[in-house]
Amino acid sequence: MAVGIAAAVLCGSLTGCDSLEQLTSSSRPLVDDKPTSNSGAEPAPSTSASVAVPARASGALDPGTVTHRLKQGNFSVQLTYWTADNAKLYTAESIKTINVSAHIEDADSTHRVTVSTFEVIQDDGTKRDTVATDSGQFDVTPPYPYNTVVTLPAATAGAAALTLSVRLDLLVETTPKSNSYYRSTALDTLTLPLLTNGTTR
Repeated sequence: MAVGIAAAVLCGSLTGCDSLEQLTSSSRPLVDDKPTSNSGAEPAPSTSASVAVPARASGALDPGTVTHRLKQGNFSVQLTYWTADNAKLYTAESIKTINVSAHIEDADSTHRVTVSTFEVIQDDGTKRDTVATDSGQFDVTPPYPYNTVVTLPAATAGAAALTLSVRLDLLVETTPKSNSYYRSTALDTLTLPLLTNGTTR
């Protein structure tokens, strides 16, 4: 350092210092000069893999509720189905709970109407099961409804849809207070698409 100071002082007092070169130095890490990256190396394989999204057709119960109207001569039966489940996630294995409400429309309240049988058959394309049967004498004379809950058991593995066949046997009074009835049967179907392993059949 003393030599450097002396050189600076000497340069200040002498002419011709413009010809002196400034010497600088810098530190370098003690590593070899080989490049750290290998441009010829294969790129690392991607860790992301495509996942098959389960496929299913859209279903009437996807919004949570659906209403069907069945014409029965001079009156109609309105059937409303609803569920607290997410019907879009139904699989063959899942247990499904569906509420059913039936009421009579386009009829007066003087002719008594009763439900004698309510039945639901589940068909998954491989087997058919009777999943609900209710027999009795249930008054549905307007404005009274018939309400029930149907629990559907697991279906055959791999099934792509369930078809529910609904039957109501109605006894309709022929004339008011006659205690004489005729039978009217209302039939309905409800299809529930199911999630499968990526395809529908």
